[in-house]
Order: sequence, then C-alpha cells, then structure tokens
Amino acid sequence: MRRDQFQHQDDQFFLEVAHKSQVGYLALYTDDGYPRSVALNFVALNDAIYFHGALAGEKFEVFSQSPKVGFTMAWELSYIPSNWTGPLYACPATQLFKSVEIRGTAFVVQDVTEKALALQALMEKHQDPGTFRKIDPEDKIYKKVLGETGVFRVKPDSWTGKMRLFEEKPREFLEAIINKLREQGSAVDLETVRQMERIMG
Repeated sequence: MRRDQFQHQDDQFFLEVAHKSQVGYLALYTDDGYPRSVALNFVALNDAIYFHGALAGEKFEVFSQSPKVGFTMAWELSYIPSNWTGPLYACPATQLFKSVEIRGTAFVVQDVTEKALALQALMEKHQDPGTFRKIDPEDKIYKKVLGETGVFRVKPDSWTGKMRLFEEKPREFLEAIINKLREQGSAVDLETVRQMERIMG
C-alpha cells in the first residue's frame, strides 16, 4: 500500500470515508510510554474529528495537554477470495477498502455550543434525526448533560487517504470481479460494485 496510485487527498474522499466508517481508531501515547489504540464512534465536522467520552480518565488527561495523536478510519468493502483469480493459490486474496490516516492535534472542547453541534452530528450519523430531540444547549433537558459530557476534537495537521478497489487493473479484470460480487449479492458486495463502477467511469 505504499504505491502512489493508492493514495488520495481530496476532501470528498475524506468525508465519504468518515461518513461510511462506523468506528475510528485513536492512537496516542500514555504516561507509561506505551502507544495505545482506542476504538470509538466519531463524526467529521468542520474539518475536524469529534467524539465523546468522560470528563475524567486517560483520554481527558491526555487531551487536556493538546498532544499530537493519530486517527485512522477505514471503510471495509468486500473481501475477495483467492480462488476468484487464482484457483488453489492463496496469494491473490485481498480486502477492498477506503481509509484515511490522520496526524493531528487533540483538544478538549470547552464551548457548549460546539459540544452540542458535535453531539448532534454524531447522533445524525448513527440515527435518524426524527427519532430524538435536537441537541440544543438552550434546551433544559440537555443543559446538565452537556456540562457533564466530554467532547473531544482532533484537528488534522495532515492526512492521507488510501483505496484498494483494483483501480490499477484492466477493465476486463474489474468486470469479472464485479460479476462475482453481483452473484454474491450482499449489501456490502453491491456497494463495492458501485464503488468499482465509479472508478471505471
């Protein structure tokens, strides 16, 4: 995955992966000197990554120092078994995906309006907006919880997008894989077909 043709740097790619990835992975160093990766729900909003947590504990203490952190989000598409392209030969097996790796600076969000916007966006990512009351800092049902809930922001200093959709392969190869994905017919397979067809033009 070090080859340049797999790397992407347009904002639409970033937002698509952020929207489709349900879980992101926060990488940071802890006081004992060990790196740690934390899986969490997140949302992309106003050129930053937001997530929530407790106003105490490890993440809060680390983020209070505005450290440099890593954040990875990956949208998993179809797994392509080896026997589709090389019968009895294991090496062609591969996972199709789109991903974004961020190097950024972490902050604890203090402004209650920013907190509300981030939490509202997080809810809308995972749940139909019609199923809950809008998160408004002026709404009495949310005032207390907004004060007690930690919201954290990762501001990207740089990021790299990567994609594996056989974009370097000839059209005949792509069409053969697409036919097999359609035969399987799962929701993930049909989404992978749509993504592959986009790169085919």
